[in-house]
Amino acid sequence: MLDWRLEISKRRNKSGGFLLIFLFHSALLFAQPADLVFRNDKAVTVDTTVLLKPVADLILQNGKVITIDTALQQAEAVAVLGNKIVYVGTNKEVEQWVGPKTEVVDLLGKLLLPGFNDAHCHLLNGGFQLIRVNLLGVKTLKEIQEKVGEAVSHAPKGAWVQGRGWDQTLFNNGEWPTKEMLDAAAPNTPVYLRRVDGHSSWVNSAALKQAKITKETPDPAGGEIVRDKSGNPTGILKENATELVTRVIPKPSPAELRQAIEKGLEEARGFGVTSLQEESEGTYPGAISVYKELLNEGRLTARISTWIPLDSARYPEQLAKLREFFPADASILKLGLLKGYVDGSMGSRTALLFQPYSDDSTTNGIAQYTQKELGRLVFTADSMGFQIDMHAIGDSGNFVALLAYSQAILQNQPRERRHRIEHVQLVRPADIPAFKELGIIASMQPTHCTSDMRWAEARAGKERCKGAYAWRSFLNAGVSLAFGTDWVVEPLNPMGGLYAAVTRQDLETGQPEGGWFPEQRLTMEEAVRAYTLGSAYADFREKELGSITVGKLADLVVLDKDIFSIPPREVLTTSVVMTVMDGKVVYRKK
Repeated sequence: MLDWRLEISKRRNKSGGFLLIFLFHSALLFAQPADLVFRNDKAVTVDTTVLLKPVADLILQNGKVITIDTALQQAEAVAVLGNKIVYVGTNKEVEQWVGPKTEVVDLLGKLLLPGFNDAHCHLLNGGFQLIRVNLLGVKTLKEIQEKVGEAVSHAPKGAWVQGRGWDQTLFNNGEWPTKEMLDAAAPNTPVYLRRVDGHSSWVNSAALKQAKITKETPDPAGGEIVRDKSGNPTGILKENATELVTRVIPKPSPAELRQAIEKGLEEARGFGVTSLQEESEGTYPGAISVYKELLNEGRLTARISTWIPLDSARYPEQLAKLREFFPADASILKLGLLKGYVDGSMGSRTALLFQPYSDDSTTNGIAQYTQKELGRLVFTADSMGFQIDMHAIGDSGNFVALLAYSQAILQNQPRERRHRIEHVQLVRPADIPAFKELGIIASMQPTHCTSDMRWAEARAGKERCKGAYAWRSFLNAGVSLAFGTDWVVEPLNPMGGLYAAVTRQDLETGQPEGGWFPEQRLTMEEAVRAYTLGSAYADFREKELGSITVGKLADLVVLDKDIFSIPPREVLTTSVVMTVMDGKVVYRKK
């Protein structure tokens, strides 16, 4: 059992005695008679006669506590004082931490885990999706048109209708949609809809007109305006071509940013997600200021590690001053890393492959940078001491990222970098050892595997897919894994990711039997570790987060089922009973 009460430092004073210095985490109780504590409407006698006895603010007991701590893997009870875990152990011993004002929660045998840490999400985009046109999972053009038409009917004159989540692979014919399909629902109102992966957009004629995109408009570097046989824009914009439209859409106001953030935080605490690593500031300038407002008001119910664009390394002087905009206490809101993009996505056929796509021999993807340009940005950011994360999905894209990292590491001074590659969806098996050698973290999203496996072999072929979503291969090679969802691309609920990691089966159908490339499956323990301690390590926070350990911050989640013992399909219906962040209960299931 691990117990923290007080530290006694014995120092011999001038008279030869010992000076006892008691160091406490919070206010201490002086001698009092026994008090009555009401627990579940029953009075319990608590002995408070011990001089200078610290007591807990919150106790969770009578549960199955999986700590993700190798020193004590399972316990029955946890005590919290302030925002720290002060005791992990038995139901009997935790009673010593009960005081007159302690909230005691009987877990009734339920599972207690460290709070989930989503290593990659888009909180603001997710919040906006919840209040805009949400197309996630929509399978018919008719339903999309109905949703867009409804939004148009409520839109103020001159306003844009925006949404996200469409996926042409869910349509019956699997073909890319066109501007005419949107024109039928919105002939005059400009409409902008991001694809589920965020790497392509679908717009109507009114949007093309406002953006002044015509037959003569050239493709921008790193992007494509999809055209018909006559050369006219179809309404699909890939990668950087999307910016031709987004630059003319009015930016959201601080009030709109706040609404989206609060909506996203509500979603997170209901799923037991207590830490979010996300890139709002790169997409929505001004987001950091809103986060700081919420922090000062005590309304930031998840820890935010916000990312900024790798392109910021083009301006080293301004980049060096960026840390000044963040609170000195970075326990809840902190500057995370610099995020860059090497390629696009498999779904949009913009991920970089060494060989052309199996279902489209005319392309092998779209590079976001030249190798020289990428190398220069990575070198500059690395030399300034920043952690770097590069989005890379294709096998060539991952190799390009590894090459840029290796060059910077060789040229700059030694240090603990923990650079990352985001997604790592398709990798040549021969390149996996390089992740370990360079200390690169594989930050992956398990539900990308189960969403993409429907068409992955058609895109890349079976042989290349042997290196797809290769979680087991990475772990066996000693590579650090961090898990997240990439919300808004996938739902924020960690249960989907855990199920995907241990089964590699479709969340709806449970197919294929045995899983897709089942040799890459993980155990539930490994998956939970990647979603907690692994994600904390990827954010340089493993000493304060990621496990239920005495002295760490009290971020906890209670589940209504034991995901370690139930059949995998039941994991998908497991829900959160309680979420604790920074020692405070931020969610209780009604």
